[in-house]
Amino acid sequence: MANLGLLVLLAMMAPCDASATEGDLKAVMQRVAEQMRIKYNMSIAAAFHSKNQNVSVAAGYTDAGLGMGTPTRKALADDLYVWGSTTKMFTGPAVLQLVEKGLVSLDDPISKHVDPILMQLNGTRLEDHYGKKIHSVTIQQVLHMTSGISDYDDDAFSYAQFKDRPKPFGPVEIIGKYSPSKFEFSPGTEQDYCSTNYILLGLVLANHWHNGPTGSWEAFDQFSVIPEALQKDFPRSKFIMKGACDAFTPVHGFMASYEGTTIPSQDVTNISCLGGWTAGNYVGAVSDVARFTYLLYNKENPQIVSKASQAHMTNFTAPGGGGSNSFKFYGMGTFSLDWAVGDAEGYGHVGDTYGYQSQTTYFPGTDFALTVATNIESNTQAQPADFTCVAYHEVVAAMKGVPAPNCSFKVHHHFIGTCTCHYPNETLVV
Repeated sequence: MANLGLLVLLAMMAPCDASATEGDLKAVMQRVAEQMRIKYNMSIAAAFHSKNQNVSVAAGYTDAGLGMGTPTRKALADDLYVWGSTTKMFTGPAVLQLVEKGLVSLDDPISKHVDPILMQLNGTRLEDHYGKKIHSVTIQQVLHMTSGISDYDDDAFSYAQFKDRPKPFGPVEIIGKYSPSKFEFSPGTEQDYCSTNYILLGLVLANHWHNGPTGSWEAFDQFSVIPEALQKDFPRSKFIMKGACDAFTPVHGFMASYEGTTIPSQDVTNISCLGGWTAGNYVGAVSDVARFTYLLYNKENPQIVSKASQAHMTNFTAPGGGGSNSFKFYGMGTFSLDWAVGDAEGYGHVGDTYGYQSQTTYFPGTDFALTVATNIESNTQAQPADFTCVAYHEVVAAMKGVPAPNCSFKVHHHFIGTCTCHYPNETLVV
């Protein structure tokens, strides 16, 4: 008689037939959400989105987390969360839309498209801050995190933001005061995650808004990345330009203390929600993010960018190749997230900002998106990937009509880790 665990594994690997009803999927999602909110002491919202099925769930309390606050308001599935770096998954495609229109080339120097608006904003050019090396940095390198530009988002910036909590730090101030002028590495030779890149891309977008620089970075409409005919389908999405997060959402964000700093654990909902502008200012519901993720990445009918642009977004080839660079990391506005589930290809984005951590993942093999948002910020950032690991395998099992494996997630490096699943009569690390 065949091993039961092997039979389950083979069934899990076969194409999904989507036999599970929305009720089945909601039960699975709700069960995993409850499990995670207890494990991590947080509120959580999560969504599943496919061609024909859409489910959203929530668990926990939005005014408590990490042992802080008073739990009085139950989390709702359509609550708005603060998504931080997931904003890059909107900014990257917006730049690729300019490429598709012929207004920008991936090989263009970033300075060509930023200097005109920067001159209007404060009379400077990128060279004045970064030196002549900036002229060798291309749009493609900035999108791909291979520019060598150093990140602004360090302890000095955090201290400045916490000193003046509601202050919206705009792109000119961030570049001029908090982005180091020294390059981390020569452009195009390495890859390292850096939010400054996506602030510069915001200035590229603002430069081309209204067919030319307006002298105002605020004038760029970030919502325009979504085709006008589809914008009505995103009623719970906002790009915040000024104001603290508590003006836009009832979901409080709770931050664990940072390693190596004196910033204590606290409720941070009264911090500015501008969050690095085009690198981190999206606020929205999980249903909206899951829908956008699906429309952006699904290959049958992509509705945000072309298939050619999709290929750019999901090209995770790093400079040099092989060795330490063989790990799939970042494409264009897109993380490789295979490690979150182990036995399937997945990509999308993670979000980590003051008091909130999240993840949205599209799985091309099963053609659905899973999205999760939480109201805590921990040093390990484990909870979004832990939910994704467990929920993905339970959803696939429900769609197959087979017993679900027991899965868990362990972080090895920051938010990146291993999803481990135990099948009946057989243990498999996936």
